[in-house]
Amino acid sequence: MAGNITKLFISNLPEGSTPWELRKCLERFGEISGTFVAKKRDKFGNRFGFASFIDVVNRQELLDSLKGVKMGECRLKINIARFAAENSGKFGPIPEKARVPGVQGQSFGMATNNFRDYRSYSNVVGSSNDQGIHAKGGLGAKLGDEQKVEQSVIIPDRTSAFQELAGLALVGRTANLETLVDFDRLLSIAKVVVANVQYLGGLSLLISFHDKDSATRFLESKSVWGPWFSRLEGWNGQSLPFERVSWLKLCGIPLHLFSSEVMSQVGELFGKILHVPKGLEEDQDLSVCRVGVLVGEVERINKGVSVRWKNRTYKIRVEEDLNDWIPDSLGSGVSPGGGGRVAADIVADAVAGG
Repeated sequence: MAGNITKLFISNLPEGSTPWELRKCLERFGEISGTFVAKKRDKFGNRFGFASFIDVVNRQELLDSLKGVKMGECRLKINIARFAAENSGKFGPIPEKARVPGVQGQSFGMATNNFRDYRSYSNVVGSSNDQGIHAKGGLGAKLGDEQKVEQSVIIPDRTSAFQELAGLALVGRTANLETLVDFDRLLSIAKVVVANVQYLGGLSLLISFHDKDSATRFLESKSVWGPWFSRLEGWNGQSLPFERVSWLKLCGIPLHLFSSEVMSQVGELFGKILHVPKGLEEDQDLSVCRVGVLVGEVERINKGVSVRWKNRTYKIRVEEDLNDWIPDSLGSGVSPGGGGRVAADIVADAVAGG
């Protein structure tokens, strides 16, 4: 890898952004060696992350070209990560007091410890006693005191699983949960013939075709798959960001706050909201609700959350459903409540709203 790395600090990221999406947004401006999205927010309440560019000739020109860049509906705020280790020597020595532990989050393309931002951490996220509600883990996450590695395995360099699918398969991240649970129907409606569809976790699928020409034709038919996927590319053994769908049980929300908006606010503490219940007025059980979120952590969620309303504080419990969820489109889905009911409700909501 080239030795000249320029790291950029990027804030005002959209909710639920992944390192994969950040890289896709910026890769037209130069060669990127890695991207990182932090779990916490900066002191202004914005999501933030970093991107490392290789062999930048003129850093100011790069910054100028990035002015006004949007990711979704959010205009990104981009600056040189002044005290990053990769930028050391270009802006003077790194102050010793600024060498703080790395920001927790997800990385894509590089190890997490290469994404330390040596600015004071409180300058980025604001001073707080909260140590973060996310469990550590996931692709590229730095292991700390909260999650000890009990055992480790060294994988031989020659290991390359599913290599026989190179050229025959595509990996894609669906645009939403509705598309994921109804993917088999979409293929049928579009008359797309595939050899196999396999769930990778989160919103991602591995789609195999009978021959390379079929895979290439489908990849080139963006008019067909464009509404289905936020990203689709050929499978060639690349490392993919870790994501999973987590169904959270929210217990203890008082009746006067038992609304979809409140449930979304609580769910957003743990990841990108994929599903919140609707029609609560007709629900027979108001003691608990289930919210679907997209998370990037391996560890199961089991947390207490304080909900503040006016001058009152309520303690609620957030527990992850322990059933491993698989989308109904694969024929063996297990949804909270059983029988694929939640997934079916999601599709019904999408149809009713469309």
